[in-house]
Amino acid sequence: MYLTHVHVDGFKCLLDFDIALNPAFNIVVGDNETGKSTILDAIGLVLTGTYDRRSVRFGFDPYLFNAGKVKGYFEALRKGENCAPPSILIEAYFNQDAANDEAARLIGTNNSKGEDCPGLVLEISLNNDHTEDLKSYARDETNPDVMPVEYFEVSWRSFAGNSISNRKLPCKAKVIDNTHARAYRGPNRYVAELANEVLTPTHQRDLALAYRRLKHGFAKEPGVVAINAHLETKGNPATAKKLSVQMDMSSRTAWDSAVSPHLDDLPFDCAGKGEQCRVQMRLAIAEADSCHVLLIEEPENHLSHANLCMFLDDVKRDCTSRQVIVTTHSAFVLNKLGIEGLKLLSKNGKIASINALSDETAKYFMKLPGFDTLRLVLAKRSILVEGPSDELILQIAYKKLKGKLPLADGVDVISVGSLAFKRFLEIAKLLALEVHVVTDNDGDVVAVNNKYSDFQPAQAPTVKIHCDPDIACKTLEPQILKVNSLPVLNTILGKTYLDSASLLKYMENNKTECALALFETQQDWETPGYIKDAIG
Repeated sequence: MYLTHVHVDGFKCLLDFDIALNPAFNIVVGDNETGKSTILDAIGLVLTGTYDRRSVRFGFDPYLFNAGKVKGYFEALRKGENCAPPSILIEAYFNQDAANDEAARLIGTNNSKGEDCPGLVLEISLNNDHTEDLKSYARDETNPDVMPVEYFEVSWRSFAGNSISNRKLPCKAKVIDNTHARAYRGPNRYVAELANEVLTPTHQRDLALAYRRLKHGFAKEPGVVAINAHLETKGNPATAKKLSVQMDMSSRTAWDSAVSPHLDDLPFDCAGKGEQCRVQMRLAIAEADSCHVLLIEEPENHLSHANLCMFLDDVKRDCTSRQVIVTTHSAFVLNKLGIEGLKLLSKNGKIASINALSDETAKYFMKLPGFDTLRLVLAKRSILVEGPSDELILQIAYKKLKGKLPLADGVDVISVGSLAFKRFLEIAKLLALEVHVVTDNDGDVVAVNNKYSDFQPAQAPTVKIHCDPDIACKTLEPQILKVNSLPVLNTILGKTYLDSASLLKYMENNKTECALALFETQQDWETPGYIKDAIG
Protein backbone atom coordinates (compact mmCIF):
# COMPACT_ATOMS: atom_id res chain seq x y z
CA MET A 1 0.00 0.00 0.00
CA TYR A 2 1.45 3.37 -0.98
CA LEU A 3 0.55 7.02 -1.47
CA THR A 4 -0.34 8.10 -4.99
CA HIS A 5 -0.68 11.78 -4.16
CA VAL A 6 -1.21 14.20 -1.29
CA HIS A 7 -3.31 17.37 -1.22
CA VAL A 8 -2.54 20.11 1.32
CA ASP A 9 -4.33 23.41 1.86
CA GLY A 10 -3.69 25.96 4.60
CA PHE A 11 -0.87 24.08 6.33
CA LYS A 12 2.06 26.42 6.94
CA CYS A 13 3.28 27.71 3.55
CA LEU A 14 1.25 25.22 1.47
CA LEU A 15 -1.91 26.52 -0.20
CA ASP A 16 -3.95 24.30 -2.54
CA PHE A 17 -0.85 22.18 -2.99
CA ASP A 18 -0.71 18.77 -4.68
CA ILE A 19 2.18 16.36 -4.98
CA ALA A 20 2.05 13.13 -7.00
CA LEU A 21 4.22 10.35 -5.61
CA ASN A 22 5.99 7.33 -7.02
CA PRO A 23 5.48 3.96 -5.27
CA ALA A 24 9.23 3.63 -4.57
CA PHE A 25 11.62 6.59 -4.18
CA ASN A 26 10.63 10.27 -4.22
CA ILE A 27 13.37 12.90 -3.91
CA VAL A 28 12.04 16.40 -3.20
CA VAL A 29 14.51 19.12 -4.17
CA GLY A 30 14.09 22.82 -3.56
CA ASP A 31 15.76 25.88 -2.06
CA ASN A 32 15.51 26.84 1.61
CA GLU A 33 12.05 28.06 2.64
CA THR A 34 10.30 26.47 -0.34
CA GLY A 35 8.36 24.00 1.80
CA LYS A 36 10.31 20.73 1.57
CA SER A 37 10.14 20.06 5.31
CA THR A 38 6.54 21.21 5.38
CA ILE A 39 5.63 18.54 2.81
CA LEU A 40 7.15 15.85 5.06
CA ASP A 41 5.41 17.34 8.10
CA ALA A 42 2.06 17.29 6.31
CA ILE A 43 2.45 13.70 5.14
CA GLY A 44 3.59 12.60 8.59
CA LEU A 45 0.65 14.39 10.18
CA VAL A 46 -2.05 12.82 8.00
CA LEU A 47 -0.51 9.33 8.27
CA THR A 48 0.19 9.33 12.01
CA GLY A 49 -2.06 11.97 13.53
CA THR A 50 0.99 13.37 15.30
CA TYR A 51 3.12 16.47 14.92
CA ASP A 52 6.48 16.88 16.64
CA ARG A 53 5.94 13.45 18.25
CA ARG A 54 2.68 14.34 19.97
CA SER A 55 -0.93 13.68 19.03
CA VAL A 56 -2.45 16.65 17.25
CA ARG A 57 -5.78 15.85 18.92
CA PHE A 58 -4.34 16.86 22.29
CA GLY A 59 -3.04 20.20 21.17
CA PHE A 60 -1.25 21.77 18.24
CA ASP A 61 0.84 24.77 17.35
CA PRO A 62 -1.12 27.84 16.15
CA TYR A 63 1.64 28.43 13.62
CA LEU A 64 0.51 25.36 11.67
CA PHE A 65 -2.06 27.67 10.04
CA ASN A 66 -0.98 29.45 6.88
CA ALA A 67 0.36 32.87 7.94
CA GLY A 68 -1.20 34.67 4.97
CA LYS A 69 -4.65 33.27 5.71
CA VAL A 70 -4.37 34.19 9.38
CA LYS A 71 -3.28 37.75 8.58
CA GLY A 72 -6.07 38.17 6.03
CA TYR A 73 -8.67 36.90 8.50
CA PHE A 74 -7.67 39.33 11.25
CA GLU A 75 -7.50 42.27 8.84
CA ALA A 76 -10.92 41.50 7.37
CA LEU A 77 -12.63 41.11 10.76
CA ARG A 78 -11.15 44.38 12.03
CA LYS A 79 -12.44 46.16 8.95
CA GLY A 80 -15.92 44.83 9.65
CA GLU A 81 -15.83 42.42 6.70
CA ASN A 82 -16.94 38.79 6.77
CA CYS A 83 -14.22 36.25 6.19
CA ALA A 84 -14.02 32.48 6.52
CA PRO A 85 -11.67 31.47 9.35
CA PRO A 86 -8.43 29.70 8.45
CA SER A 87 -8.46 25.92 8.34
CA ILE A 88 -6.05 23.11 7.52
CA LEU A 89 -6.80 20.25 5.15
CA ILE A 90 -4.43 17.36 4.41
CA GLU A 91 -5.54 14.45 2.24
CA ALA A 92 -3.56 11.27 1.54
CA TYR A 93 -4.65 9.23 -1.50
CA PHE A 94 -3.63 5.56 -1.72
CA ASN A 95 -3.32 3.18 -4.64
CA GLN A 96 -6.56 1.54 -5.76
CA ASP A 97 -5.18 -2.00 -5.77
CA ALA A 98 -4.58 -1.99 -2.02
CA ALA A 99 -6.83 -5.00 -1.54
CA ASN A 100 -6.48 -5.87 2.16
CA ASP A 101 -9.47 -5.55 4.49
CA GLU A 102 -8.01 -2.63 6.44
CA ALA A 103 -7.42 -0.65 3.25
CA ALA A 104 -10.99 -1.39 2.12
CA ARG A 105 -12.24 0.50 5.18
CA LEU A 106 -10.62 3.66 3.83
CA ILE A 107 -12.36 3.65 0.43
CA GLY A 108 -14.85 6.43 -0.25
CA THR A 109 -15.42 9.76 -1.94
CA ASN A 110 -15.18 12.02 1.11
CA ASN A 111 -12.31 14.07 -0.27
CA SER A 112 -11.91 17.41 -2.03
CA LYS A 113 -11.39 15.77 -5.43
CA GLY A 114 -14.40 13.45 -5.21
CA GLU A 115 -12.23 10.43 -6.07
CA ASP A 116 -13.48 6.97 -5.08
CA CYS A 117 -10.34 5.45 -3.56
CA PRO A 118 -8.68 4.60 -0.23
CA GLY A 119 -7.47 7.62 1.67
CA LEU A 120 -7.13 9.63 4.87
CA VAL A 121 -8.20 13.17 5.70
CA LEU A 122 -6.94 15.29 8.56
CA GLU A 123 -8.74 18.58 9.00
CA ILE A 124 -8.33 21.31 11.58
CA SER A 125 -11.27 23.68 11.51
CA LEU A 126 -13.23 26.03 13.75
CA ASN A 127 -15.57 24.39 16.23
CA ASN A 128 -18.97 25.85 15.38
CA ASP A 129 -19.67 26.40 19.08
CA HIS A 130 -16.88 29.00 19.09
CA THR A 131 -17.74 30.96 15.95
CA GLU A 132 -18.64 34.14 17.83
CA ASP A 133 -15.80 33.65 20.33
CA LEU A 134 -13.28 33.67 17.48
CA LYS A 135 -14.82 36.73 15.83
CA SER A 136 -14.76 38.60 19.12
CA TYR A 137 -11.13 37.60 19.69
CA ALA A 138 -10.09 38.65 16.17
CA ARG A 139 -11.81 42.05 16.35
CA ASP A 140 -10.02 42.94 19.59
CA GLU A 141 -6.82 44.63 18.39
CA THR A 142 -5.16 44.06 21.77
CA ASN A 143 -5.03 40.33 21.00
CA PRO A 144 -2.04 38.97 19.06
CA ASP A 145 -2.61 37.94 15.44
CA VAL A 146 -2.33 34.27 16.37
CA MET A 147 -5.17 31.79 16.03
CA PRO A 148 -6.53 30.68 19.44
CA VAL A 149 -6.30 26.93 18.89
CA GLU A 150 -8.68 26.29 21.77
CA TYR A 151 -11.55 27.23 19.44
CA PHE A 152 -10.58 24.65 16.81
CA GLU A 153 -11.15 20.93 16.50
CA VAL A 154 -9.31 18.12 14.75
CA SER A 155 -11.03 15.61 12.50
CA TRP A 156 -9.06 12.56 11.38
CA ARG A 157 -11.04 10.21 9.20
CA SER A 158 -10.95 7.96 6.16
CA PHE A 159 -12.40 8.74 2.73
CA ALA A 160 -15.23 6.41 3.79
CA GLY A 161 -16.03 8.83 6.62
CA ASN A 162 -14.81 6.58 9.46
CA SER A 163 -12.91 8.05 12.37
CA ILE A 164 -9.28 6.93 12.45
CA SER A 165 -7.08 5.65 15.26
CA ASN A 166 -3.37 4.80 15.06
CA ARG A 167 -3.95 1.19 16.01
CA LYS A 168 -6.14 0.50 12.98
CA LEU A 169 -4.11 2.31 10.34
CA PRO A 170 -3.24 0.02 7.41
CA CYS A 171 -0.50 2.41 6.28
CA LYS A 172 2.09 3.49 8.83
CA ALA A 173 4.79 6.12 8.48
CA LYS A 174 8.18 6.70 10.08
CA VAL A 175 10.01 10.04 10.11
CA ILE A 176 13.83 10.11 10.12
CA ASP A 177 15.37 13.51 10.77
CA ASN A 178 19.00 13.58 11.86
CA THR A 179 18.72 17.25 12.81
CA HIS A 180 16.93 15.85 15.88
CA ALA A 181 19.37 13.04 16.59
CA ARG A 182 18.13 12.28 20.08
CA ALA A 183 14.55 11.87 18.93
CA TYR A 184 15.20 8.18 18.30
CA ARG A 185 16.67 7.52 21.78
CA GLY A 186 19.57 6.02 19.92
CA PRO A 187 21.83 4.71 22.73
CA ASN A 188 19.11 2.69 24.48
CA ARG A 189 17.72 1.56 21.15
CA TYR A 190 21.21 0.51 20.13
CA VAL A 191 21.65 -1.56 23.30
CA ALA A 192 18.26 -3.21 22.73
CA GLU A 193 19.28 -4.12 19.18
CA LEU A 194 22.56 -5.59 20.42
CA ALA A 195 20.64 -7.69 22.92
CA ASN A 196 18.14 -8.92 20.34
CA GLU A 197 20.52 -9.58 17.46
CA VAL A 198 23.94 -10.28 18.96
CA LEU A 199 23.68 -11.51 22.55
CA THR A 200 22.52 -15.06 23.24
CA PRO A 201 19.93 -15.71 26.01
CA THR A 202 22.81 -16.91 28.22
CA HIS A 203 24.71 -13.67 27.59
CA GLN A 204 21.65 -11.63 28.45
CA ARG A 205 21.08 -13.55 31.72
CA ASP A 206 24.75 -13.18 32.68
CA LEU A 207 24.63 -9.46 31.98
CA ALA A 208 21.45 -9.03 34.05
CA LEU A 209 23.01 -10.94 37.00
CA ALA A 210 26.23 -8.93 36.78
CA TYR A 211 24.25 -5.70 36.79
CA ARG A 212 22.23 -6.84 39.82
CA ARG A 213 25.40 -7.80 41.72
CA LEU A 214 26.90 -4.40 40.84
CA LYS A 215 23.88 -2.59 42.26
CA HIS A 216 23.84 -4.79 45.38
CA GLY A 217 27.55 -4.16 45.93
CA PHE A 218 26.93 -0.42 45.90
CA ALA A 219 25.50 -0.56 49.45
CA LYS A 220 28.68 -2.31 50.69
CA GLU A 221 31.03 0.39 49.46
CA PRO A 222 32.77 2.02 52.50
CA GLY A 223 31.62 5.49 51.60
CA VAL A 224 28.00 4.37 51.20
CA VAL A 225 28.14 2.39 54.49
CA ALA A 226 29.29 5.57 56.27
CA ILE A 227 26.53 7.63 54.68
CA ASN A 228 23.84 5.13 55.71
CA ALA A 229 25.20 5.01 59.25
CA HIS A 230 25.00 8.79 59.41
CA LEU A 231 21.39 8.73 58.13
CA GLU A 232 20.48 6.14 60.77
CA THR A 233 21.88 8.23 63.65
CA LYS A 234 20.07 11.36 62.43
CA GLY A 235 16.75 9.53 62.47
CA ASN A 236 13.86 9.99 60.06
CA PRO A 237 11.02 12.32 61.15
CA ALA A 238 8.73 11.07 58.35
CA THR A 239 8.71 7.42 59.46
CA ALA A 240 9.96 5.09 62.18
CA LYS A 241 11.65 2.91 59.57
CA LYS A 242 15.38 3.05 58.84
CA LEU A 243 16.36 5.40 56.02
CA SER A 244 19.25 4.36 53.73
CA VAL A 245 20.60 5.00 50.26
CA GLN A 246 20.67 1.99 47.92
CA MET A 247 20.47 1.24 44.20
CA ASP A 248 17.00 0.57 42.75
CA MET A 249 16.67 -3.20 42.28
CA SER A 250 13.23 -3.19 40.64
CA SER A 251 12.65 -4.41 37.08
CA ARG A 252 12.04 -0.90 35.78
CA THR A 253 15.76 -0.24 36.17
CA ALA A 254 16.89 -3.23 34.12
CA TRP A 255 20.40 -3.29 32.67
CA ASP A 256 19.32 -2.34 29.13
CA SER A 257 17.98 1.02 30.38
CA ALA A 258 21.15 1.90 32.28
CA VAL A 259 24.04 0.38 30.36
CA SER A 260 25.44 2.84 27.81
CA PRO A 261 26.94 1.81 24.48
CA HIS A 262 30.50 2.97 23.80
CA LEU A 263 32.16 3.56 20.44
CA ASP A 264 35.94 3.07 20.64
CA ASP A 265 35.79 3.50 24.46
CA LEU A 266 33.81 6.74 24.15
CA PRO A 267 30.22 6.95 25.47
CA PHE A 268 27.78 7.13 22.57
CA ASP A 269 26.78 10.71 23.47
CA CYS A 270 30.42 11.77 23.27
CA ALA A 271 30.97 10.33 19.79
CA GLY A 272 31.04 12.63 16.77
CA LYS A 273 27.76 14.07 15.62
CA GLY A 274 28.09 12.39 12.22
CA GLU A 275 28.67 8.97 13.77
CA GLN A 276 25.69 9.43 16.12
CA CYS A 277 23.49 10.42 13.20
CA ARG A 278 24.60 7.50 11.05
CA VAL A 279 23.96 4.94 13.80
CA GLN A 280 20.64 6.42 14.84
CA MET A 281 19.33 6.81 11.29
CA ARG A 282 20.30 3.21 10.58
CA LEU A 283 18.43 2.13 13.72
CA ALA A 284 15.41 4.17 12.70
CA ILE A 285 15.29 2.30 9.39
CA ALA A 286 15.47 -1.03 11.23
CA GLU A 287 12.76 0.18 13.60
CA ALA A 288 10.56 1.09 10.63
CA ASP A 289 10.22 -2.49 9.39
CA SER A 290 6.46 -2.41 9.89
CA CYS A 291 6.08 0.98 8.17
CA HIS A 292 4.88 1.47 4.62
CA VAL A 293 6.11 5.06 4.16
CA LEU A 294 9.53 6.33 5.23
CA LEU A 295 10.02 10.11 5.43
CA ILE A 296 13.69 11.19 5.47
CA GLU A 297 14.68 14.81 6.07
CA GLU A 298 17.96 15.90 4.39
CA PRO A 299 20.04 12.76 5.08
CA GLU A 300 23.24 14.59 4.10
CA ASN A 301 23.21 16.65 7.32
CA HIS A 302 26.22 15.89 9.59
CA LEU A 303 27.33 12.93 7.46
CA SER A 304 30.65 12.61 5.65
CA HIS A 305 30.61 11.48 2.04
CA ALA A 306 31.51 7.90 3.05
CA ASN A 307 28.90 7.69 5.83
CA LEU A 308 26.26 9.23 3.59
CA CYS A 309 27.07 6.67 0.92
CA MET A 310 26.71 3.81 3.43
CA PHE A 311 23.44 5.18 4.74
CA LEU A 312 21.96 5.54 1.26
CA ASP A 313 23.06 2.00 0.47
CA ASP A 314 21.16 0.90 3.59
CA VAL A 315 18.08 2.78 2.42
CA LYS A 316 18.19 1.25 -1.07
CA ARG A 317 18.76 -2.25 0.30
CA ASP A 318 16.28 -2.22 3.18
CA CYS A 319 13.47 -0.13 1.72
CA THR A 320 12.67 -2.01 -1.48
CA SER A 321 9.17 -2.83 -0.23
CA ARG A 322 8.46 0.63 1.18
CA GLN A 323 7.68 4.03 -0.24
CA VAL A 324 10.45 6.53 0.57
CA ILE A 325 10.10 10.31 0.45
CA VAL A 326 13.38 12.22 0.87
CA THR A 327 14.11 15.95 0.96
CA THR A 328 17.60 17.06 -0.02
CA HIS A 329 19.89 19.73 -1.43
CA SER A 330 22.42 17.13 -2.47
CA ALA A 331 23.00 16.03 -6.05
CA PHE A 332 24.76 12.96 -4.64
CA VAL A 333 21.61 11.86 -2.78
CA LEU A 334 19.59 12.44 -5.93
CA ASN A 335 21.95 10.39 -8.08
CA LYS A 336 22.28 7.59 -5.52
CA LEU A 337 18.54 7.09 -5.02
CA GLY A 338 17.64 7.69 -8.66
CA ILE A 339 16.80 10.82 -10.62
CA GLU A 340 13.61 9.12 -11.87
CA GLY A 341 12.13 9.95 -8.45
CA LEU A 342 12.98 13.66 -8.71
CA LYS A 343 10.37 16.22 -7.56
CA LEU A 344 11.39 19.81 -8.26
CA LEU A 345 9.95 22.38 -5.85
CA SER A 346 10.18 26.10 -6.65
CA LYS A 347 9.93 29.14 -4.38
CA ASN A 348 6.44 29.93 -5.72
CA GLY A 349 5.06 26.62 -4.48
CA LYS A 350 5.02 24.86 -7.83
CA ILE A 351 6.21 21.26 -8.03
CA ALA A 352 7.02 19.12 -11.04
CA SER A 353 8.04 15.50 -11.46
CA ILE A 354 10.63 14.53 -14.02
CA ASN A 355 7.95 12.43 -15.73
CA ALA A 356 6.01 15.66 -16.37
CA LEU A 357 8.73 16.61 -18.84
CA SER A 358 8.74 15.36 -22.40
CA ASP A 359 10.18 11.85 -22.82
CA GLU A 360 13.20 13.24 -24.65
CA THR A 361 13.96 15.77 -21.93
CA ALA A 362 13.36 13.28 -19.11
CA LYS A 363 15.83 10.86 -20.70
CA TYR A 364 18.35 13.68 -21.11
CA PHE A 365 18.28 14.62 -17.43
CA MET A 366 18.40 11.00 -16.29
CA LYS A 367 21.76 10.77 -18.04
CA LEU A 368 23.12 13.89 -16.31
CA PRO A 369 24.81 13.77 -12.90
CA GLY A 370 22.01 16.01 -11.60
CA PHE A 371 24.05 18.92 -10.30
CA ASP A 372 23.09 21.41 -13.01
CA THR A 373 19.46 20.42 -12.63
CA LEU A 374 19.60 21.27 -8.93
CA ARG A 375 21.41 24.53 -9.63
CA LEU A 376 18.58 25.65 -11.88
CA VAL A 377 15.94 24.90 -9.24
CA LEU A 378 17.84 26.26 -6.25
CA ALA A 379 18.93 29.56 -7.81
CA LYS A 380 17.00 32.77 -7.28
CA ARG A 381 17.57 33.44 -10.98
CA SER A 382 19.55 31.53 -13.61
CA ILE A 383 21.42 32.65 -16.73
CA LEU A 384 22.11 29.86 -19.21
CA VAL A 385 25.11 30.18 -21.52
CA GLU A 386 26.63 28.00 -24.23
CA GLY A 387 30.13 27.27 -22.92
CA PRO A 388 32.91 28.10 -20.42
CA SER A 389 34.08 31.23 -22.25
CA ASP A 390 30.52 32.64 -22.25
CA GLU A 391 30.30 31.81 -18.54
CA LEU A 392 33.48 33.75 -17.75
CA ILE A 393 32.27 36.78 -19.71
CA LEU A 394 28.86 36.71 -17.97
CA GLN A 395 30.50 36.44 -14.55
CA ILE A 396 32.80 39.42 -15.02
CA ALA A 397 30.21 41.46 -16.91
CA TYR A 398 27.84 40.98 -13.97
CA LYS A 399 30.51 42.16 -11.55
CA LYS A 400 31.29 45.20 -13.73
CA LEU A 401 27.61 46.20 -13.71
CA LYS A 402 26.56 45.15 -10.19
CA GLY A 403 29.80 45.37 -8.21
CA LYS A 404 29.72 41.69 -7.20
CA LEU A 405 29.67 38.25 -8.73
CA PRO A 406 26.28 36.74 -9.64
CA LEU A 407 26.10 34.17 -6.82
CA ALA A 408 26.29 36.99 -4.28
CA ASP A 409 22.83 37.94 -5.57
CA GLY A 410 21.60 34.35 -5.77
CA VAL A 411 22.04 34.38 -9.56
CA ASP A 412 23.64 31.25 -11.05
CA VAL A 413 25.35 31.33 -14.45
CA ILE A 414 25.15 27.80 -15.85
CA SER A 415 27.03 26.56 -18.89
CA VAL A 416 24.78 23.95 -20.54
CA GLY A 417 25.49 24.06 -24.28
CA SER A 418 23.02 25.42 -26.81
CA LEU A 419 21.57 21.99 -27.60
CA ALA A 420 20.51 21.62 -23.95
CA PHE A 421 18.88 25.04 -23.57
CA LYS A 422 15.40 23.76 -24.36
CA ARG A 423 15.76 20.89 -21.87
CA PHE A 424 16.40 23.30 -19.02
CA LEU A 425 13.74 25.68 -20.25
CA GLU A 426 11.12 22.93 -19.96
CA ILE A 427 11.84 22.79 -16.23
CA ALA A 428 11.77 26.59 -16.02
CA LYS A 429 8.40 26.68 -17.77
CA LEU A 430 6.90 23.97 -15.52
CA LEU A 431 8.06 25.64 -12.32
CA ALA A 432 7.77 29.27 -13.44
CA LEU A 433 11.47 29.82 -12.71
CA GLU A 434 13.16 33.04 -13.82
CA VAL A 435 15.67 31.89 -16.42
CA HIS A 436 17.57 33.96 -19.00
CA VAL A 437 19.23 32.42 -22.05
CA VAL A 438 22.23 34.13 -23.62
CA THR A 439 22.70 32.66 -27.08
CA ASP A 440 24.55 33.31 -30.34
CA ASN A 441 22.47 34.12 -33.41
CA ASP A 442 24.69 31.87 -35.62
CA GLY A 443 23.82 34.07 -38.60
CA ASP A 444 20.11 33.13 -38.57
CA VAL A 445 17.88 35.10 -36.18
CA VAL A 446 14.71 33.54 -37.62
CA ALA A 447 16.01 30.07 -36.73
CA VAL A 448 16.71 31.22 -33.17
CA ASN A 449 13.18 32.60 -32.83
CA ASN A 450 11.71 29.38 -34.17
CA LYS A 451 13.85 27.28 -31.85
CA TYR A 452 12.46 29.05 -28.80
CA SER A 453 8.91 29.59 -30.06
CA ASP A 454 7.50 27.52 -27.15
CA PHE A 455 9.15 29.86 -24.65
CA GLN A 456 7.86 33.23 -25.79
CA PRO A 457 6.36 35.54 -23.12
CA ALA A 458 2.81 34.33 -23.73
CA GLN A 459 3.75 30.69 -23.08
CA ALA A 460 6.58 31.12 -20.58
CA PRO A 461 6.55 34.60 -19.02
CA THR A 462 9.47 33.87 -16.68
CA VAL A 463 11.80 32.84 -19.53
CA LYS A 464 13.78 35.44 -21.50
CA ILE A 465 15.88 34.80 -24.62
CA HIS A 466 18.76 37.24 -25.24
CA CYS A 467 20.27 37.25 -28.71
CA ASP A 468 21.80 40.13 -30.70
CA PRO A 469 20.08 40.30 -34.14
CA ASP A 470 23.22 41.48 -35.95
CA ILE A 471 23.94 38.53 -38.26
CA ALA A 472 27.36 40.00 -39.11
CA CYS A 473 28.34 39.14 -35.52
CA LYS A 474 27.30 35.50 -35.21
CA THR A 475 29.00 34.61 -31.91
CA LEU A 476 30.34 36.10 -28.69
CA GLU A 477 33.80 37.09 -29.96
CA PRO A 478 32.66 39.37 -32.83
CA GLN A 479 30.05 40.82 -30.46
CA ILE A 480 32.80 41.83 -28.03
CA LEU A 481 34.95 43.19 -30.86
CA LYS A 482 31.99 45.20 -32.16
CA VAL A 483 31.67 47.26 -28.96
CA ASN A 484 35.38 47.53 -28.07
CA SER A 485 38.24 49.17 -29.97
CA LEU A 486 41.19 47.28 -31.40
CA PRO A 487 43.73 49.03 -29.08
CA VAL A 488 41.67 48.17 -25.95
CA LEU A 489 41.42 44.49 -26.83
CA ASN A 490 45.07 44.29 -27.95
CA THR A 491 46.14 45.67 -24.56
CA ILE A 492 43.89 43.28 -22.59
CA LEU A 493 44.96 40.25 -24.64
CA GLY A 494 48.62 41.27 -24.80
CA LYS A 495 48.64 41.37 -28.64
CA THR A 496 49.59 43.87 -31.34
CA TYR A 497 47.22 43.04 -34.18
CA LEU A 498 46.91 45.78 -36.81
CA ASP A 499 43.42 44.91 -38.01
CA SER A 500 40.19 43.62 -36.49
CA ALA A 501 39.98 40.56 -38.74
CA SER A 502 43.30 39.21 -37.46
CA LEU A 503 42.34 39.86 -33.85
CA LEU A 504 38.95 38.21 -34.34
CA LYS A 505 40.61 35.12 -35.82
CA TYR A 506 42.86 34.90 -32.76
CA MET A 507 39.91 35.33 -30.37
CA GLU A 508 37.85 32.64 -32.11
CA ASN A 509 40.76 30.19 -31.99
CA ASN A 510 41.48 30.92 -28.33
CA LYS A 511 38.02 31.45 -26.81
CA THR A 512 38.72 30.41 -23.22
CA GLU A 513 42.10 32.19 -22.96
CA CYS A 514 40.59 35.44 -24.24
CA ALA A 515 37.60 35.17 -21.90
CA LEU A 516 39.97 34.58 -18.96
CA ALA A 517 42.03 37.65 -19.93
CA LEU A 518 38.86 39.78 -20.03
CA PHE A 519 37.86 38.31 -16.65
CA GLU A 520 41.19 39.12 -14.99
CA THR A 521 42.03 42.52 -16.55
CA GLN A 522 41.86 45.75 -14.58
CA GLN A 523 41.32 47.75 -17.80
CA ASP A 524 37.80 48.83 -18.58
CA TRP A 525 36.01 47.27 -21.54
CA GLU A 526 32.47 47.41 -22.88
CA THR A 527 29.90 44.61 -22.43
CA PRO A 528 27.71 43.69 -25.45
CA GLY A 529 24.16 44.98 -25.11
CA TYR A 530 22.34 41.63 -25.16
CA ILE A 531 24.49 40.42 -22.26
CA LYS A 532 23.66 43.58 -20.30
CA ASP A 533 19.98 42.87 -20.93
CA ALA A 534 20.35 39.37 -19.51
CA ILE A 535 22.07 40.71 -16.40
CA GLY A 536 19.28 43.26 -15.92
